[in-house]
Amino acid sequence: MQHYTGVATFNDFARQSNTICGPETGVKGTYGAAVGEISPDISGGACSGRVDMNLCHGQFPINSYIPPQCPRGNRGMCCKVTNMGGYNGSEIGGIDNSIIVQIIDSCPSVNAWNFCKRKVPEDERCCSRATNAMDIDQSAYRALTG
Repeated sequence: MQHYTGVATFNDFARQSNTICGPETGVKGTYGAAVGEISPDISGGACSGRVDMNLCHGQFPINSYIPPQCPRGNRGMCCKVTNMGGYNGSEIGGIDNSIIVQIIDSCPSVNAWNFCKRKVPEDERCCSRATNAMDIDQSAYRALTG
């Protein structure tokens, strides 16, 4: 099994009406996750579109924004995620806790919901080519940090 390091963020997939790939849920015993489409080691392929700051209204997309289309490259793949500690030295519990996630979506750097958040570091919004980024369903947070 390959091992990679990266940054995990957490998202409430249940509140979204759709993911980039369409409505999905994880396999029983797994958590859903979206992988950064420009992550160096775990990307499922590049999404259509481009970064265009004219699509931003502050930290959010304009009302008429249409998200990009993404390939389904590694959708369905399962990955083991292990808590290696807090981001940038922040304190967090559950070091060495592991969960299994199923890739159900892409986290596109070319999505205005990501690139408009300029106050958030690039590696926390799937916009860094140097970081493996995974946006995991928030229901996994307690299992990783508890």
